[in-house]
Amino acid sequence: MTPLARLALTLLALATLGAGCAGYHLGSPVPKGLRTVHVPAFENSTEYPMVGAMAAQQFIDALIEEGTFEPADFEHARLRVQVVISGVGADAISYDRNNTILPDEYRLTLRARLYAYDALTGETLINGKPVSASDTALTRNDFQTGVMDTLPRLSRKLAQNLLLELHAITPASAN
Repeated sequence: MTPLARLALTLLALATLGAGCAGYHLGSPVPKGLRTVHVPAFENSTEYPMVGAMAAQQFIDALIEEGTFEPADFEHARLRVQVVISGVGADAISYDRNNTILPDEYRLTLRARLYAYDALTGETLINGKPVSASDTALTRNDFQTGVMDTLPRLSRKLAQNLLLELHAITPASAN
């Protein structure tokens, strides 16, 4: 192959690669005006009293770590978020080999509803969207301890899923 043909082939390959990235951009699609967020304590409708506070703290930590949103007090936040923790579900996924009636591992699911409002316009941006997270819990004949050990991981996963939902906000009025 001649040097000119090699150059033409290289340019064609680069143009093809560049065309595939044409729609990609860095940053968040969330309008800059909606990036200050107020997160009050999560309402907790479960039998586990600490899960609301734990999940709320994990969510605030996720906001800070990810960096798109800036937590703010009620007065200074344009985006106001409310989360209701609605339940913790448990499904047996494996059993003790010596006692096939007693599960020793569960799939736990933390369920919540997400609400988000634009404080400037009063627009409801997310209205009770179900968001959940799942993880496994080894119980080894002690269900409560297994659940308590798993709740921090579940809260973290729920926080990440809530954050993904906030990234999907793209109202026309927020620019």
